[in-house]
Amino acid sequence: MIKLTLTASLPLTILLLCGSPSPIEAQGSSPITVKDGGSVLLIAGGLDAGTAWNVTNWLQHKNAAGVLSSLKITEAGADRCAGSATCGVDPSKHWTIQVNYAAASVTIASVSANKGVRVKFSRAIPFAKWQKTANADERAFGHGDGLHITGIAVNNGPNLCPGKDGCEVDLVYTFPAQ
Repeated sequence: MIKLTLTASLPLTILLLCGSPSPIEAQGSSPITVKDGGSVLLIAGGLDAGTAWNVTNWLQHKNAAGVLSSLKITEAGADRCAGSATCGVDPSKHWTIQVNYAAASVTIASVSANKGVRVKFSRAIPFAKWQKTANADERAFGHGDGLHITGIAVNNGPNLCPGKDGCEVDLVYTFPAQ
């Protein structure tokens, strides 16, 4: 006669003999903000640490496997995305957000299909001319020039922020741990 005694350790023993639970994938995120603030301000999470972004004439996140996980556009605090968590962007496809500042622009876009994120600057406002502020990961351009963001377009769509009362783009780029 074979006697089988069930104990609290039996499920663990079976699990160890038969396989293991799937690992929980670690991930991170980098918030990116472009907004009016007496000048145009750019905030890119992890920029000052020097480990998250490649910095050339543009910024490109070093972890190219991430995707857009949220997007919010506001003007004077009012939601310009009609309550959509991604402002109508399909994060499974290539996306582009263009922020116009007078005759210049900042473009935030996916790099390859829907993966990766890059922040490009027009020739009128190259990244080298952005000044570090007292706030972490923040750069300013045009301080005191009296200019404001004049428009924000998503995927070449209509202007979501005509720039009358302070425009702001907030997005979150979420990526797997490397």
